Amino acid sequence: MSKKLSWALLFTLLGSVAFTGCTDEDPQDKNSSINQSDNNENTNDDSSQSISNETYYANMFGKDILETYYLWNEEIHDDLNQWNIETNNDPIGTFSRIRYHEGEKYIDKWSMLTNDMTSLTNNMNGTTTSFGWNLSFYDMSDIVSREQYIGVVNFVYKDSPAAKAGLKRGDILLTLDGNIINSSNYQNLYYSNTLTVTLGLLEPESYTIHDQNKEVSLTAVSMYENPIICDSIYEFNGKKVGYLAYTSFDFASIPQLIEISRKFKAEQVKELILDLRYNGGGYVTTEQVLASVFAPQSAVTNKEVFEKEVYNKTLTQYYQEEGINLESRFETDFEYQNQGQTVKVNTKDANIGLEKIYGLISSGSASASEALLGGLMPYTQIELIGSQSHGKYCTGIIVPAKEFYVKPPAELDNWGTYVMISIYQNALGETPCMPDGLTPDIAVKDNPLLPYAIGDVNEPLLKQALIEAGRTYDESTISTTLSRSMVSRLRKLPQTENGTFGKRILTLPSKVAHDMLIKAGAQ
Repeated sequence: MSKKLSWALLFTLLGSVAFTGCTDEDPQDKNSSINQSDNNENTNDDSSQSISNETYYANMFGKDILETYYLWNEEIHDDLNQWNIETNNDPIGTFSRIRYHEGEKYIDKWSMLTNDMTSLTNNMNGTTTSFGWNLSFYDMSDIVSREQYIGVVNFVYKDSPAAKAGLKRGDILLTLDGNIINSSNYQNLYYSNTLTVTLGLLEPESYTIHDQNKEVSLTAVSMYENPIICDSIYEFNGKKVGYLAYTSFDFASIPQLIEISRKFKAEQVKELILDLRYNGGGYVTTEQVLASVFAPQSAVTNKEVFEKEVYNKTLTQYYQEEGINLESRFETDFEYQNQGQTVKVNTKDANIGLEKIYGLISSGSASASEALLGGLMPYTQIELIGSQSHGKYCTGIIVPAKEFYVKPPAELDNWGTYVMISIYQNALGETPCMPDGLTPDIAVKDNPLLPYAIGDVNEPLLKQALIEAGRTYDESTISTTLSRSMVSRLRKLPQTENGTFGKRILTLPSKVAHDMLIKAGAQ
């Protein structure tokens, strides 16, 4: 089958027709036997049922991607052989089912096939239809003797509907559209277009939840969720400690990140509290920009190794034959595409000169967050505070189907995939978050129920980091922990994951992409 380099494939040097494991037919020339079964069997196949052209092409695309670029293509070889593209009626489900797993345990929890590339791309760019809040959910069933949840605001994005309504960290959502919140409706707090909630608040001294007698109505809007939710400088004991709370490695925030780094440098900040507890990942380029301003200046000047990628055998052999270096090094010049525009930035005057980083982590810290901290560990003293991170140790590419084939079928116009292609390692050949996440040096549970904003010096994770940096506290202040009885009776539910969670997306400069396009002969 003829292929060309997609923009994602171009940027990841994955475009040679030499590596395809599919047939030489053009996808437009689908033969008339589409509805006939072959000798292969698949639990999703139904040879007596006709499938649509769209389903056939989606099967073809998903199978082609996994055969060629997938990190674990050898491990799922048997499942791929059983994927009958002419009869399988569930390409998305099949793609998900045959991801690398050992028995019932899925090693790959992140690769996905989608028929809504528009939403996936928008989410990765930070633009989504949203109320602009990030929530945690708790099950109160043991307290009220019925299934009942509460939603707790972790933070709100600037200028969002939630922010404009005055919502803040610690606000508790008691009811939704006049009903109690439970397993049947709590997801509507993210996915409805309009809603009305009533608010409560925890009283720290008595550990009870009070009704604020306040009702708030919200309408979701399409908005950019700026992932820089707080940056501050704290001064004590003759030193200055910087603080950056960052929730997604997107492209649009890069210029602002560089300006914040310049500010920290100008203020002679030597220690940084990097709050990634709600950061589920994003683009490798953004990760590399931050590495260039956080690493020691000498490592950047000498362009030492920051990270390297380990691919499947097919891609590794291709890279070796082409003489392509699989290592990424500290740089000061970066080029990337944002909203169709080429952006160039320079970090030469933004390296802060840090001596220590306090990394605030939780189960919501994944992928590029874990990679940044792990990549800096050989060069910078890093102390981790919080709870175990997610454990996303591999890198993916986003591939739009319409840019994968020379003559893409119209039916695949909005299809695409996010597929794992490599495992990342630091300069020592280590992946510190593999397999189950980064382990904190000091365990502190994130507690959004307490009335402390992100950036408040009494917020538990930030407070611990400041103590480690030498700040002293008057212990007569309000406690930053809840009573054991309250904690034991409030069961925190798994975090609702947005479209960017667990994604570490690899791209490379356009010049490399152009050179590879010529080598691949895809005019």
